[in-house]
Amino acid sequence: MTATDTALTSTDATAEFGRISLRQLVKQFDSREGATLAVDHIDLDTEAGEFVTLLGPSGCGKTTTLRMVAGFETPTSGQITLDGDDMTRLTPDKRPMSMVFQSYALFPHMSVADNVAYGLKLKKLPRAEIAEQVEAALTSMDLVRFVNRAPSQLSGGQQQRVALARAMVMRPKVLLFDEPLSNLDAKLRVQMRTEIRSLQQRLGITALYVTHDQDEAMSLSDRIVVMNHGRIEQIGTPEDIYRHPATVFVADFIGSANFLECTLQSASDGNAIVEVLGGERTIPAAPGVAAASGHVVLVRPESVKVSRLVQAPAGAETVEGNHGRVLRSVFYGEHVEYEVDTAAGPIVAIDSDPDPSDILAVGDVVEVDFPRSRGWVLPAE
Repeated sequence: MTATDTALTSTDATAEFGRISLRQLVKQFDSREGATLAVDHIDLDTEAGEFVTLLGPSGCGKTTTLRMVAGFETPTSGQITLDGDDMTRLTPDKRPMSMVFQSYALFPHMSVADNVAYGLKLKKLPRAEIAEQVEAALTSMDLVRFVNRAPSQLSGGQQQRVALARAMVMRPKVLLFDEPLSNLDAKLRVQMRTEIRSLQQRLGITALYVTHDQDEAMSLSDRIVVMNHGRIEQIGTPEDIYRHPATVFVADFIGSANFLECTLQSASDGNAIVEVLGGERTIPAAPGVAAASGHVVLVRPESVKVSRLVQAPAGAETVEGNHGRVLRSVFYGEHVEYEVDTAAGPIVAIDSDPDPSDILAVGDVVEVDFPRSRGWVLPAE
């Protein structure tokens, strides 16, 4: 292994560092129209080397939270610590963190090499050490052949790699990402998020990432923090967030969701007995369901099974029980998406790789079902 390779792949120095803690963090913006509570008493802990994504709609407080961690915004109250050291009032240059911006923020008058070297020069490192570290960063990002080019001579993906190299070369304890892929086309976004995840895992650096794109969050993260109106709705792994959302908001924000009207009979030991689609079913349930006044059953479209009824029941003009009528049938190639009118409300179903002879048509009367283990009972909102 070369010195360049070692400089980029060794994680011994950072493996035990990068634990961020946010305690009762608040940010309030005051204006003539009044005060706006952008971040409302949030708590968060990250592990060393963990990739954590702040996810939510515009205005939910995720970017403001990231900017407070970076030092670009001062908290109204609360505390930010990194490996036990208080960062709350430190300026950005005093924090062992690097940030990758949505706009890349490259210096247009500098070459690729000079952009990457800029932070090291500010640290007044020896020239030979700067050259070695810049070469390592450029090699890692496959940018060596662009070393003398200006940012304007690069594609969007290449500019993003330069921004990553500039952040990485500083050997931060934490890498911060502010929607870094939003300016790229769809195919390049997929490629770049793979590269970001691979780089972060190889270096073992803690990453805090902000996005409103659920696919990015699901593919990149060890854990996702779903935010809404300045508060944290749920923290969990991508699978937990998708399969067992804590609220209707989380379920609706992550992926596609069906919310079926139901009547709760009883709830205990993480399960609920509900009346739904004309029958009684025992379905896994979220904590707090027993105390709620209203309930819905979450079922993801890919878990819904629809099958044509050869003999339509009497009175098929109305739908009852677990019967429904196809309102929409759209062929996407690898799957067909249906919208079915049922007594529990409209249900979206996805049939993957269907046989052409089995594709349902608008107006078909069907039977609707789902595996009990794929349902999830939630308090209604």
